[in-house]
Amino acid sequence: MRSIPRLNVDAVEVFDEIADAKQQLRRRRMQAARPQVLAAYQVYEAIAPEVGALAPAQLNDLQKQAMRHAYTVETEPMTVLRGKLLQRIRVARCPFCSLNETSTLDHYLPKESYPEFSIFPENLVPSCAVCNTRKRDRILIEGTNVRMFLHPCYDAIPDLAFLDVRTRMREDALIMSYRLVRPAGMQQQTFLHLQSHFDVLGLADRYRRMGFEHLGGLYPALRRAYGVGMSANRVANKLIQGAEDFEETNGLNHWLAKLYRALASNANFCDGGFEVVRVQAMP
Repeated sequence: MRSIPRLNVDAVEVFDEIADAKQQLRRRRMQAARPQVLAAYQVYEAIAPEVGALAPAQLNDLQKQAMRHAYTVETEPMTVLRGKLLQRIRVARCPFCSLNETSTLDHYLPKESYPEFSIFPENLVPSCAVCNTRKRDRILIEGTNVRMFLHPCYDAIPDLAFLDVRTRMREDALIMSYRLVRPAGMQQQTFLHLQSHFDVLGLADRYRRMGFEHLGGLYPALRRAYGVGMSANRVANKLIQGAEDFEETNGLNHWLAKLYRALASNANFCDGGFEVVRVQAMP
């Protein structure tokens, strides 16, 4: 979970360029919808990130189809926009999960319900395929006005520790589990928003699985830190330094920073228990 910068493009120019690139019939329908669409853009920007209860624009069915078609059947201007959104270094990793490579664009407000935002750059969020699939067309937590997901372009990640990792050694295995914990000073609605994002995207299990994969690659460094003197303190210090690096570049709640700190305080893991994460070479 992290925030990303918005793309510096003129949404009106984007709309006009894509409309002009369409065949005559769809171009006319987009142009007829233009006043409502541009008015919707202004409202979106004015109230973001709280766009969950936004009323859809009053478009007829043919105009809605034309707007969706503007995204799904690409013209050269749409291809250019997609490239600009996805190819930035700052968004190479999915902002919804901080795990996978961005490979697709998610419509934060789904184009099925809000076709007016089908090609609105502020509504197109670079994401991985997993998050895009899990997010689907959901917007609000049922029975509330709380959005189910963070909007990476508008929501600021709270500067409070809310991600927690528990680790323990059991026989020849490392057990780890991720969860969210509401810190003092965080409003209930903010925590509900974070918890929904975390749960619906399945981040607890995804962080756990990727954590084991990451530790397999970290094993040689842990082994060197342990050394012939079998220094658990050196292993703990190695992990703490790694956590500080992740926190400096990714924030207090980065999933690896939290894992490193949890393992640094696990005496059994640091005192040779890290051997359980060793990956055997393929024959």
